[in-house]
Amino acid sequence: MYLVAEIDQEICSSTSCRLCTQFCPESNTIQYDEGLGAERGSKYGSAYVAVDRCKGCAICVWVCDTMAKHHAIKLEMIDQIPAIATTVGIQYTERGAVATFVKSEVASEG
Repeated sequence: MYLVAEIDQEICSSTSCRLCTQFCPESNTIQYDEGLGAERGSKYGSAYVAVDRCKGCAICVWVCDTMAKHHAIKLEMIDQIPAIATTVGIQYTERGAVATFVKSEVASEG
């Protein structure tokens, strides 16, 4: 098992800063979905992590904590995250990327 970034979508959707998507050194790892906030009644979307691309570098954690002051991202063991997104489940649209989240134990078996 290994550490990956986990984004608290409730906190993220209340701010919509998107700094983590800009500073992540691994392309297509942190994506932004406008619909994730709408599901929770927020006017903004939320960022999410494609865990199969995340290297656990924690740059996003530093950006969210230090620059944005939101504290919405933490590193978690991949098997402790209940629902994850992988690059296989990401669809790219004109408005951005949309992810299909799967249970963590199903994705970690593959």
